[in-house]
Amino acid sequence: MNRFTTLLVSQWVANAGDALYIVALIATLYQQTGQASTAALFPIAVTAGMTMSGFFFASLARRFRHASLLLFSQLIKTITLGLIVFLDLPLASLLVCVVWIAFLDGFARPIESAFLPRITDDLQKANSLVQGTNQVVQLVMWPLGAIFVSVGSPHLVLMISFGLFIGATLWTTLFHRQVRHLADPVEDSDESPTFQSSFRYTRTHPAARLNTTLLGIDAFASTAWISALFLVYIDTHLALSDSWWGILNAFYLLSMIGGSYYMLRRTKRTPLLMSSVLLSIGATVLFASAPHVVFAIVACIVQGAASQLRAIDMNTRLQEATPIARLPYVYSMQQTVYTLSFCLGSLLFGLLADRLNIEIVYWIAAVIALLMLPSARRLQQSVPASAERHVS
Repeated sequence: MNRFTTLLVSQWVANAGDALYIVALIATLYQQTGQASTAALFPIAVTAGMTMSGFFFASLARRFRHASLLLFSQLIKTITLGLIVFLDLPLASLLVCVVWIAFLDGFARPIESAFLPRITDDLQKANSLVQGTNQVVQLVMWPLGAIFVSVGSPHLVLMISFGLFIGATLWTTLFHRQVRHLADPVEDSDESPTFQSSFRYTRTHPAARLNTTLLGIDAFASTAWISALFLVYIDTHLALSDSWWGILNAFYLLSMIGGSYYMLRRTKRTPLLMSSVLLSIGATVLFASAPHVVFAIVACIVQGAASQLRAIDMNTRLQEATPIARLPYVYSMQQTVYTLSFCLGSLLFGLLADRLNIEIVYWIAAVIALLMLPSARRLQQSVPASAERHVS
């Protein structure tokens, strides 16, 4: 098995375990308290952990081999989940464990993304496989976790998740062995990577700055498409039953998978960023004014596919234009920007949905999405600086 396949499988297993353990913990708390607000603390805890990791990533990534850091983070995640499974922890301790697991995820994800240019030549294909299969895992594991909870118990789902974490640790160990002779790239610079230098590089390097700006605006605007707002939209705009909540989400996720498949089969490197942004804006406008559920489904399909095309194209451009030694640190900065933008966007659109008609909320989201156009245009016009991908 080649190194890319091993890394990909380890991501599948780890992401499946992540989805199941969150489902199990949300179900456990809801059963114990009967309050949805308590269960909603877990997404906040995940966001907090992922955001905090960005401030510590550079200091650890420059001290340890990246493959070793990837393995250790997965191993410690597995041990932490074991504490949750086998100990009867109070709510505060559970939340600390969730923050800690998300904090460790914040180290693993930038390293995984930055490894791709080092272990594969076809970046577009690799990014398409990673993005698409991750969506498949999400599409399958969240409803599957709910089914397991209903026919079994949250503790059973936690045990299954713990088994998946162990499996992910074994796959990551195999990947660590496959790349043990692959030295981490070192940039021709006297400056050691730090959070400040990573921020400075991301801010001053045109490709990294434009990519991160576009990602942040996209993350903020796309929170209008989160499931919670779908419920309000279905109830107040379409006046349909809650069953349509799952249907719209399914179309959204399936279209993302379809977008990944298109990028996987795509051979022409025609520009996609501007068209994907325009499609997202059009989809949001259509969703806000949809006279019938069929139009809402079309909007979900267009938005899901457009967001996936954009994510894959942005990833590929960043990997082609950024020196390999800098990639993990840029990805870590992007992760921090993404989680903060998503958190702020979720808060804003949630507050707006409580005070305004849901149609106005989506019109506001469309206006915010317009802000992506300048960065997308400049990034699309830039030529990937493949010559910068040198390693000393």
